[in-house]
Amino acid sequence: MRRWLALAAVAAILAAVALTWHARRAEVVELRVGHLLADELHQPGWCVAEELGYIEEEGFKAVHFEYAHGPEEMLHFAAGELDVAYVGAVPFLRARAKGVDIVAVASSNTEGSALVVSAEIKSVKDLDGKRIGTPGIGTIQNYMLNVVEEKWGVKLERRHYKVTELIKLFEKGEIDGYIAWEPHASRAVYMGIRGAHILLTSRDLLPGHQCCVVAVRGDWIRERPDLVLRIVRWHVKAMKWVNEHPEEAEKVIARYSGLDIELIKMAHRIVKHPYPPYLHLESMKIMLRGLIEAGDLTPEEVGDLDEFLREAVDQSFIEQAVRGLQLELRWLMR
Repeated sequence: MRRWLALAAVAAILAAVALTWHARRAEVVELRVGHLLADELHQPGWCVAEELGYIEEEGFKAVHFEYAHGPEEMLHFAAGELDVAYVGAVPFLRARAKGVDIVAVASSNTEGSALVVSAEIKSVKDLDGKRIGTPGIGTIQNYMLNVVEEKWGVKLERRHYKVTELIKLFEKGEIDGYIAWEPHASRAVYMGIRGAHILLTSRDLLPGHQCCVVAVRGDWIRERPDLVLRIVRWHVKAMKWVNEHPEEAEKVIARYSGLDIELIKMAHRIVKHPYPPYLHLESMKIMLRGLIEAGDLTPEEVGDLDEFLREAVDQSFIEQAVRGLQLELRWLMR
């Protein structure tokens, strides 16, 4: 009898917890999600989750905002206009160091950028003195040009434009090449502009490096971790699906970005989507050092690198989300 009463009490407690959880889940929250222009190949989590209904399953109604590049997106995040940001690691780190209350909770992609040049440029040494376009100061791509200059001893004349303008300026001959996230780099090759070819990929410059991250409001980490877990859950589900259904994912990415499916297939080879989507912290340290050396950040703004990343990154939600999804799958298979 006592054992039965004890089991009944445990069952009642579990039922109460479940009801509380579902009540919180029943709260439909409008979620302001930022991402980059035609960058669904790097940031497939939001569009796949939208397409498959994962965002709605977690109790959110998403409102999406699109930006030309990461630094612009971080300005809007700092102004309180976004709750979630799919953004490059370098703009995220720079914003965090400048005092923006933002925390990275998952990886969106690793690697995924390329340096495309005209037919006359045969080797990296030929880049010396050439006009190379970037999508802006403070971007991952601009940082990787620092690596090119240091590793091969060349000096580049950098020109900073919106990512959508780079290919137009390249076609006009106003720049000799440009570095951009995919598929913007492969696009020049795909279109056959000026004998365009990929000279270097980000794998050549920073192998396995973190590229885009999923970041959320810092106050939600502290005050509403339940919301953060739900955000990470739909992202984790989306990234799992991307890895398990790459061809179907390419179709979704092409539709949301408005880009040709063959271009997406060409560029997809350069982009990685790790699962589970843990962040590559060592490469983020390299980026912080690079930002300090380039004068974009001061040593005082960053402090100790390990301590900075401990506060800027919280990967605990990934583990919770993955474990929860595994338990759900086992339950369904019973």
